[in-house]
Amino acid sequence: MPFNRESYKHIATQGFFSEYLPPCFFLDKKVLNYVPPENCDIIQPYCFTMSKYDQADSRRNIYITELGSYLVLHEYMWNNNLLKELIDFTKSEDYSFSPVINQQGQIYRFEQSYGQTEEVLEESFEICSDYIENISKKIIKATGAKLILKLDISNFYGAIYTHLIPTIIMGYESADSEYRQSQKVENLSPTYEKYSKLDKLVRRMNSNQTNGLLAGPFVSRLISEALLTRIDKEIKSENIRFVRYVDDYEIFVFDDNTETTKSKIDLILRKYNLTINNEKTREEKFPYYINKNLNKLFTDLHIDEFDNEHLMDMFNSFFTLENKGTKGAIRFLLKSLEKNPIDISDSELYKAYLLTILQNNKRSLIKACQILIEKKSENFCINDKDITLIKKILLRSLQQINDLEVIWLLYLLIEIEGIERDDDIIIRICSSKNELAQVMLLRKEFISQDLKQTMKSSSTSWILNYELFSENIITEDEFKEKLTIHQNLNMYNKLKQNGIHFCEF
Repeated sequence: MPFNRESYKHIATQGFFSEYLPPCFFLDKKVLNYVPPENCDIIQPYCFTMSKYDQADSRRNIYITELGSYLVLHEYMWNNNLLKELIDFTKSEDYSFSPVINQQGQIYRFEQSYGQTEEVLEESFEICSDYIENISKKIIKATGAKLILKLDISNFYGAIYTHLIPTIIMGYESADSEYRQSQKVENLSPTYEKYSKLDKLVRRMNSNQTNGLLAGPFVSRLISEALLTRIDKEIKSENIRFVRYVDDYEIFVFDDNTETTKSKIDLILRKYNLTINNEKTREEKFPYYINKNLNKLFTDLHIDEFDNEHLMDMFNSFFTLENKGTKGAIRFLLKSLEKNPIDISDSELYKAYLLTILQNNKRSLIKACQILIEKKSENFCINDKDITLIKKILLRSLQQINDLEVIWLLYLLIEIEGIERDDDIIIRICSSKNELAQVMLLRKEFISQDLKQTMKSSSTSWILNYELFSENIITEDEFKEKLTIHQNLNMYNKLKQNGIHFCEF
């Protein structure tokens, strides 16, 4: 894999914001020139919520780490060749079906899953262009197995103990031995010192907490995948055959000792402060890997020109699959339609499907927004009635504190020109805690002077406060006070002087 300074810049900039966010959020490469001192300020990351897409409709936290600590970490990783070292380590075993970097040195974009079993199951058929090849590999690896034991790690990202980062390269026993030496102030190996310092800088992004990695930044995904690769090596040493997607394991059992196999894996995980989620543990007996090839279904239904009957057939086929338990079938359909646009004679019917999905299927909301935005540029008629419906969905999401849904629905309204400066919905957003949505409104100049004062008095996040500072809505002293900022101030002043923002339309 080619890995140079440009690869590093790609990873550092593309890996800052969660890929779940709209494309208006991005990190300018110029920020890499303004790395603060290594003893940068410890500033709380911004947190927003998104759906776990489970039956309980529970939420999970996604984070945007404060820029200063993020830049310090990435500069350290570049200077010490840690990015390449960790990436190469994740490729040292062939059990994982969740690669982090492609052959061109770019981040894999498959809307990463942070340890949610249901989502992993649904995305296994949608993230891989080589779906059939991957299923074939699994069938071959499972040759002769009596059953497949499916295991999931409980609260994976939240449970990772950062002091174990040195174990990734060194192994648990060697790293533990050096840790004990460090307590006696004895000489330590360069590898241990290098990764121990990585642990320290990772913790600075998360208010110095030792428990948990922040879901959102790519570096968390890289470290977690590397740690799981170390665990893979230990499971392999027990002569256990398996495959893994992120923290979801498929264990191939060849005898009647299922509990013994599970106990061996449980002991290994506990050594790394991780535990099996017993509520999600299940056995899949032969015949297994009977999977639906949704890509083939889509291809069979896709024609050069759609009339209403063909369009209904396509949507009904995927709706039926979703109703019968193939969670994510509708989302797969929309993702396929986004990549393979259709020529439809009746755009009203197509629009009706998209808006109804927007209203009823949170799992597919982002994809529906993306297609509506794309179709708007093709003279797809979105009328006042449609805009009123979108606003109602946004307001409901705002009331339910569904942050990511609010952000995407607002992005949709902005892109289809369905929102104006005096719109009541702007007041509602500015009165909420969704500061990313407020950043979007601020950057689009939709905020009145009165609302700017409201925003000024209530802002708490580093990202909104910087945008207020860059627009001279708050002074430098107010900015320093709000964030308790010292070491990072010079960095932020340079960003302001160079007109750098975190949201652009």
